[in-house]
Amino acid sequence: MFAQINHVAINSPNWPMMARFYEAVFGLQASEKRKSRPVSGANIGDGYVGLNINPVRDGYVGGLDHFGMTVNEVEEVMERARRKFPEASIVKRPSTRPFAAYSAHDPDGNVFDLAEKNKSKLDGVYADRADQSGEARVPDRYINKYAIRTMHPEKCADFYMEVLELEPLNRKTTAPGYHLTDGRVMLSLLPWSIPVFEGMAIKRPGPDHFGFKVESIDALKQSITDVVGGCTYLAPMPLGGAKEADVRKTFLAASATGKYQLADPGGVWIDVTDE
Repeated sequence: MFAQINHVAINSPNWPMMARFYEAVFGLQASEKRKSRPVSGANIGDGYVGLNINPVRDGYVGGLDHFGMTVNEVEEVMERARRKFPEASIVKRPSTRPFAAYSAHDPDGNVFDLAEKNKSKLDGVYADRADQSGEARVPDRYINKYAIRTMHPEKCADFYMEVLELEPLNRKTTAPGYHLTDGRVMLSLLPWSIPVFEGMAIKRPGPDHFGFKVESIDALKQSITDVVGGCTYLAPMPLGGAKEADVRKTFLAASATGKYQLADPGGVWIDVTDE
């Protein structure tokens, strides 16, 4: 594939504990090659996609924040975007991050990072992935989805297909919007308008949820029970249980492509499938 989704980022005021949740429940791992950056957040992953859990900075909002991609040629991406999507922008970042040499946004302003394959200086889980020879073993639990709620999902889908060569996902789903893939990870573009939030508080446009493929929903539920039994700080945030909370739970389920939904300890929505 020309482009691959290589990381998902979350902002959290309690990022060390959040990292422990994803390690304990979903088996994500930190790299032994990770350079020590104690104030920069946690960098864990499934061997293919990194999960970056960053401290909330002043003026920023906590929760699911953005995703990132590697591409064959950044210049080609920029040229394609300029040709048909002039409202989308890509800028080079004055950053030492190993996974975000560039930052960009789609026609609706949804932010994503870009790095060029074979030209970026990698460390941590990204270096692990680059060092893998042949086909690496697919873990039992891995990140398989990133979902955005946006005002013009069809136009954004055109952008990701034409500029980044993501492909339509040919699968039946009752979830609204457009669902694309890089061959392993799904990018879901869901519609946003105020009327869709009837019965609940308005959720702003932008990142909505992300997802995991697991070996078994029942096995995941047992893992959660075992983890919470050992440390209640790692308990997922409950879904439902009050009038508006029940509306949110139903709203998430209707937007999901998986079989089971939960929220991490910081409230980030997670959609899980075992198919």
